[in-house]
Amino acid sequence: MNFRIAVCVMLWLGAMTPITVDAQAASDNPSVTAQLDAVKPLVAKIKKDATTMQSFGVATGPSWTTHAAVLNTMKDDVNKLQESTRGLQSHRTVSSAWQQDAIDRISALANDLATNMNAAIDHLNKSKTRPTSAPYVDYLKENTRLATALGNEIDAVIDAGEAKAKEEALSKKLD
Repeated sequence: MNFRIAVCVMLWLGAMTPITVDAQAASDNPSVTAQLDAVKPLVAKIKKDATTMQSFGVATGPSWTTHAAVLNTMKDDVNKLQESTRGLQSHRTVSSAWQQDAIDRISALANDLATNMNAAIDHLNKSKTRPTSAPYVDYLKENTRLATALGNEIDAVIDAGEAKAKEEALSKKLD
């Protein structure tokens, strides 16, 4: 029975990350989960703003100054997110292997989001007209996609950690 539970959890986690013997040997770092929980509201705010910005990309959208104001707010939030990912990176070496993989994926998404945000801001600064064409609208769509992917990844990592903890608790009861 214990083996079946472990196999089911590994298969479920395996869909998200490869599991190695090292992942089982190293213990999970609760600080990683706590930091991810703490950043969830910020990522939700970024996603909401990105979705709003994407709706601004239509021909009847607001002026470039409104775009600039929302982008600057998003930039501040993305900078806070970058600070949080640096905090995650600082815990990387004392985390389990699956948490290290998750930190790498989350950091990469956060970096991609920051890069895309900067490209959107640069484009807007160079073109002080109401932006409604490519590549600006493409940047807005990509911001929404990246913010959504980041939120989904954080949720999946937290869920995987909870499932792993439950599996370990069940395993101890069966032993």
